[in-house]
Amino acid sequence: MSIKIFLPTNYFYLKRPCNLYGQLHISDDNVVVYYVVDVDNNHNKSETESNNMRFLGAIRCSDSYADSNYCSAHDMMLCFTYSNESPNISLMFTGITPENLKQIKLILYDKQIVRSLVIKGYNTLNHCWTRESHINDECDFYMLAQLVQPEPESGTYRKSDGLWFYGSQTLCLLANLPMQLFKYIVGNAFVNSIITHTVIFKHYKEWQTIYAAGSRLTNIMIDRALGILLMLMLFTLASHPGDFLIQISHIIISQLYSLLKVLEGSPIGLKLNIHLNNFFLDCFKYHIELWSTFLDLIEPIVRQVFLAIGAFGCLGFTYQIALLADLISIVGLHAHCFYVYTKVLHNVGVKGLTVLWQVVRGNRYNILRNRIEAHNYMNRQLYLATIFFSAILFLFPTTLVYYIVFATLKALTFATLAILEFFRRKILNFPIEMFLKCVKKGFNEIDCLRVLDIPLQKQLFFNHRNSKILIFVYKLQV
Repeated sequence: MSIKIFLPTNYFYLKRPCNLYGQLHISDDNVVVYYVVDVDNNHNKSETESNNMRFLGAIRCSDSYADSNYCSAHDMMLCFTYSNESPNISLMFTGITPENLKQIKLILYDKQIVRSLVIKGYNTLNHCWTRESHINDECDFYMLAQLVQPEPESGTYRKSDGLWFYGSQTLCLLANLPMQLFKYIVGNAFVNSIITHTVIFKHYKEWQTIYAAGSRLTNIMIDRALGILLMLMLFTLASHPGDFLIQISHIIISQLYSLLKVLEGSPIGLKLNIHLNNFFLDCFKYHIELWSTFLDLIEPIVRQVFLAIGAFGCLGFTYQIALLADLISIVGLHAHCFYVYTKVLHNVGVKGLTVLWQVVRGNRYNILRNRIEAHNYMNRQLYLATIFFSAILFLFPTTLVYYIVFATLKALTFATLAILEFFRRKILNFPIEMFLKCVKKGFNEIDCLRVLDIPLQKQLFFNHRNSKILIFVYKLQV
């Protein structure tokens, strides 16, 4: 059984009366841990609510200290005393003491070092100490790092660590003007019903959540800077940026025609059914012609859509990526339709072969008993089942080839959209501030901490039940 007291280093050599504030924690193995975080010189407890800290005790002059009854009467959990003869303070009283107290560890720490500990999943903007907010109850250093984090100003963001333009109300309004306009447009019921299932609307919701939390202001600044930079490049360097998207659409159409031409005949030596293959080719070529005609009709609109991608740079680079993902989904719509057609045909073929195979073998599936059992079919039933089974079996390779080809094309489209989504989310969620601090050695892992023994001129003791308990003094360093 032991007691741990975390105390700022400068308080250990403090020689003036003051109150101590912090938190108290009792671990599962009955180790009492006192976290002293702050002091005040007003001798009142009004600061505890604003700082989310409780009153722990005080530092008093040895001449004014009476006994433990005095501390209990003033709701103290800790009491230190100082004198002119000793260079440091001494522990005189603890409110909660284990039955079999063996030692007391007084651990001195530097607030700046402890604040720089990397705490995963912790947001100092919304910092509020609660018993449930501990990252790891078994690690005292993580708990201490949570407690010493600076309190944000109510209703404001961290102006020193966040965006420089958030410090000015005028610049803040100008920066948020495009977003307010987009928010008003999205709020329209008709527009909302159209874009509900688009990537741009999904990203808008995610962006609003991150912005409201205020935990990634640097990411938002970089996002908008990249968006404006790309917008200027599109409007100044590219003479006709809308032509680029039209050219890509026609290239995709020509490549699909080339792919269907490869499937005509015997691709890679496969013997496909001629009649079914010609039927597929005619259907898919007609579908591509319809899509090409549709693109020719909406070509003026598509040219202006690319300008919209540039204009979205005012909102941020991630909005441009989201809009680009929606455009890729629209341009690749015909490839998705081909995949759906071939998938349905492939599933019908697989299901038909599975059912007819049981009929050919003289079995059937009993729905009531949920099992396959033998059954006596009539001759005409077996005759028809054999004919259909043979037909589906010989047509299945042709269907399978088309399914594999267009499933691969669908997978490539999905992979492209997944890559865009990965970059879109990483730009907003990547901990840039933490990364920069790590590069500048501003953040430290918990493994970097060292606990050093501090030699004292005079050994410290604590009187407990007419016995002297040794007090070991340590100091945290990186």
